[in-house]
Amino acid sequence: MEASLARYIWTHTKKQQLWILMIVVLSMIPYFMSFDLPKLIVNGPIQGRGFEQPGATQPFMRLHYNLPFIGEVQFFSGFQLDRKETLFALSLVFLLLVVINGLFKFYINTYKGRLGERMLRRIRFDLVDRVLRFPPVYFKRVKSAEVATMVKDEVEPLGGFIGDAFLQPVLLGGQALTAMLFIMIQNVWLGMIAVVIVAIQIVLIPRMRRRLIVLGRQRQLTARALSGRVGEIVDGIGAVHVHDTSNYERADIAARLGLIFKIRFDLYQWKFMVKFLNNFLAQLTPFLFYMIGGYLVI
Repeated sequence: MEASLARYIWTHTKKQQLWILMIVVLSMIPYFMSFDLPKLIVNGPIQGRGFEQPGATQPFMRLHYNLPFIGEVQFFSGFQLDRKETLFALSLVFLLLVVINGLFKFYINTYKGRLGERMLRRIRFDLVDRVLRFPPVYFKRVKSAEVATMVKDEVEPLGGFIGDAFLQPVLLGGQALTAMLFIMIQNVWLGMIAVVIVAIQIVLIPRMRRRLIVLGRQRQLTARALSGRVGEIVDGIGAVHVHDTSNYERADIAARLGLIFKIRFDLYQWKFMVKFLNNFLAQLTPFLFYMIGGYLVI
């Protein structure tokens, strides 16, 4: 097996990963349009911009571009709609974008879930295949419960990770870049503030998550050792009763459970601290927008 999990995933799912990444890139188009459409609805038919005169109309679905050295080129003049018709048309387009974005999310999540389960099946088969190749002397040092735990339980979280390994950074990064591009188009200074906040998140949050990785690894190792110890007790239950070591076994299991509790509690504390900081930085951006943007408006 590959020493690197990322390389193992890429080797066996290269075509599927490229396909889903292309779908993610395409999903950014309606995602960006859904940002700009509410502004058009509010500024246009609701506030009446462009409809100051009675009976005024505005073109809907007009296609025109300003090309270099040529000037404005109109491909389609659009439909002339009055104020109410424009409101209904833009609202229906907004609803259509909501449906399209939802369908993109549904397809992406379903596809990555199926991809993760397929790779999880392959990993488990490869692990059992490696176990069958081990020499008999190896099984004298490793308990059967530990091997079963590794194959069945410890690789279970990889099913979700495999689907997100390459998809999640591109999806979240694309959404962040799309949102920042929209903000930059509206106001450069507010866009720069968003860039600074995102840069802080990119630098700070991954550093804090390293502690989560260490704690997660400790939790897996201690849980694996506990599983092996329980299997050892069950296999040697006759000797436990003969030598009356039940209290010793209870004390040993209690100590192991206490260690697992400490590791898991530290993991929860650190996990929710990272989540709190991430949410705070995410909400700090709207706070600055409201305060600075509102001040500039006033």
